[in-house]
Amino acid sequence: MFDTYKYAFQIETTFRAVFKCERYGIGVLAESYFIEKNPFIALTTVLGNFYNKLDSRTKEKVDEFIEEYHLDMGKSIEEIGEEKIKKIIKEFNDIVRTV
Repeated sequence: MFDTYKYAFQIETTFRAVFKCERYGIGVLAESYFIEKNPFIALTTVLGNFYNKLDSRTKEKVDEFIEEYHLDMGKSIEEIGEEKIKKIIKEFNDIVRTV
């Protein structure tokens, strides 16, 4: 068992910064307890927010990210596992930094 909240909070922090919203912003999407159960809703919402404005290289990175982890959509952070969610968050943050 690992602390799923800390990973959800990392995603929440990025989500809130991108959308300039408070906790519970955009319904419950910007809330770590929701993100613990549905991390890919938050991740893809952030990436989708930028998608049409991205250059083709960055769009390709987003596409590859989603393709690589699409089987984890619908899973909670606990179901995904600690090592994999660390990798997912790192790759997600790397993409967001390039936007």
